[in-house]
Amino acid sequence: MHSAYPLLAQNSDTAIAFGEEARNALARHLSSLECTAATPLFVVGGGRSSWTKSGAEALMDAVASLDGIPMVPFLGVPAEPDIEVVRSMTAQMKSCSPKAVVAIGGGSVMDAAKAAYLSYQSDLDIRELFGAGLCAKRFPGRHFERVICVPTTSGTGSEATPYANIIDRPGGVKRLVMDNEIVAEHSFVIPRLTWTAPEELTAITGLDAFVHAVESLLNFRAAAVHPEATAWGLSAVRLIRKALPIALGKAPGFVALARAELSLASTLAGMCIKVCPTSLPHLCSFSVCGHAAHGAAVASLLPNFWRWYLEASPECAERTRLLAPLLGGTEPLETVQATVEFIESCGISTHPGRLTGLPASFIDQLAKDAAQNPMKLESAPRPLTAEGCQVAFHEALDGYWN
Repeated sequence: MHSAYPLLAQNSDTAIAFGEEARNALARHLSSLECTAATPLFVVGGGRSSWTKSGAEALMDAVASLDGIPMVPFLGVPAEPDIEVVRSMTAQMKSCSPKAVVAIGGGSVMDAAKAAYLSYQSDLDIRELFGAGLCAKRFPGRHFERVICVPTTSGTGSEATPYANIIDRPGGVKRLVMDNEIVAEHSFVIPRLTWTAPEELTAITGLDAFVHAVESLLNFRAAAVHPEATAWGLSAVRLIRKALPIALGKAPGFVALARAELSLASTLAGMCIKVCPTSLPHLCSFSVCGHAAHGAAVASLLPNFWRWYLEASPECAERTRLLAPLLGGTEPLETVQATVEFIESCGISTHPGRLTGLPASFIDQLAKDAAQNPMKLESAPRPLTAEGCQVAFHEALDGYWN
């Protein structure tokens, strides 16, 4: 058992079963729900290929056949689920009145299921749920059933977060449901389900988890309120720095163990961002949706904003020194450069313009979009106002865009 494994038990909101024993734990839990034909288990999954290759289909078929659990499948959730996917899923839930919902897939599958199940129970359209805690505020004291999460990738940590990212295609942006009412009560993390993830997906999901952990560690104000998250973040970074190159075939090692370590790190990083949220790299990644995969976008943006934080944040420098033994360097900027080298070794450019194909003038759009989220700007390691966004973003990105 990995030394970081006991940290999962520190997550007070979600009961997390991890490893091979999580298979039996999942079967026992689903059986205990006593689903019927009138109130079936609603099962959400991704595309047919990933659903089969990951082992998700075999797992759920085995559970259904052994315990006689009636299931209604909703498959084909895309990598970037949009409003219409959530609405379609919500409509199917209304037609079958599920006893429970299980999402078995990557972050997109879990996010879409979390958003749809809350929409179904609250009878609110997904557009009415975008924002921070809107459902909890509208229905104070009401208990909402939560999605049972079974991740098949190691990236978003959605199995432990209060977030659901959904594409608003008419608006051309990715939007966020942030509500404690979608935090899973039960998650089953089975690393074997990640074994068949292709190299590119492994890289971008692993780097997404890596950025979650680093951004949470740099969020020194939230870390002061939640000091337990520092150990989670450092453990996640340590695991990913070692395991991701092995999983990608870029370093020698036992791949199955590396996959397990990435699964553990992803969940720990999800725990981190629940209490120590991400900042400017993740905020800006919403604007490049459709031009780069999410994990690649945040990894490309991280070093550039990190350097900018360090110019005026001694607290950020102190937090960076915690990462130096894991990433390299003796001074904070050297640690950032070591991070650049790690990200690029995984095949992702840390020049956002090269990654996305967007011109440097797009920095103005990033600033315009980010200005719509003043709360996120003010909570950054180097606080920003909406009015100061454009100048700051050019300072951070101009030298590294292309």
